[in-house]
Amino acid sequence: MNLVYRNFKLDLREDGIAIFSANRPAVKNAMNIDAWKEFHAFLREAQRDDDIRVIILTGEGDAFISGADITEFQKTNHTDVLFFDSTDVVQLIEAGRKPVIAAVNGGAYGGGFEVALACDLRVVSERAVFALPETGIGMIPGMGGTQRLCKVIGVGRAKEVILGGRRITGPEAVELGLAMVCVPPEQLMAEALRLAERIMRRSPNAVALVKRCMNLAYCTDDATGLMIENLGVCTLLGGRELDEGVAAFLEKRKPDFWSAHERREIK
Repeated sequence: MNLVYRNFKLDLREDGIAIFSANRPAVKNAMNIDAWKEFHAFLREAQRDDDIRVIILTGEGDAFISGADITEFQKTNHTDVLFFDSTDVVQLIEAGRKPVIAAVNGGAYGGGFEVALACDLRVVSERAVFALPETGIGMIPGMGGTQRLCKVIGVGRAKEVILGGRRITGPEAVELGLAMVCVPPEQLMAEALRLAERIMRRSPNAVALVKRCMNLAYCTDDATGLMIENLGVCTLLGGRELDEGVAAFLEKRKPDFWSAHERREIK
């Protein structure tokens, strides 16, 4: 991966974990148009790079992502919003084959909250704060917040956050099912890395298909969902990763899925 970033830091670890950190601490990691473009470009490259197995998103300083740079709203045409890189970012996070973990270290406001919602898993610091404040400036969440938050914490609580301006702290995020665990700030990245390492011990093609099946659970009926699941099973049958997993089980050893990895296209 040869991309150069002005608004992010990228740590590509030898074990296949990519830590991508918003790096605009002077503005609490608020995202301008250039930052969204860089975010989008990274995600596209990461999905194609087989050396990247799991992605961790976090922020430099005391914020995760504090949303969009609202000074740009006045310069945006009505139809431009249909083609925003920010919208594509959350779609790539959710629909991409690579698991994405949000390590929320501080404020996750507006678009930052929506980025975290699109991630597969969320671990949070005791300093984390989530909010969708858009209605307070005459706007609404525009990157899936009205949809994903309802699915994660329920419609009633989601309306309290969006209509009532409620902020959710790190410990509350765990209570509401928004996050898996809340830890002291100095332990956050270690917790995210432990989770990433656990995922990497699984079959990458199976992980990609499970992610797709589970994301579709909210927008399909049961019969369609079960058919998609069955097609996923058929896709993996006869593959080298399944052969390695079965052989490792019978031989009482740990499987080496990545040596057996063969990309199976998931449209």
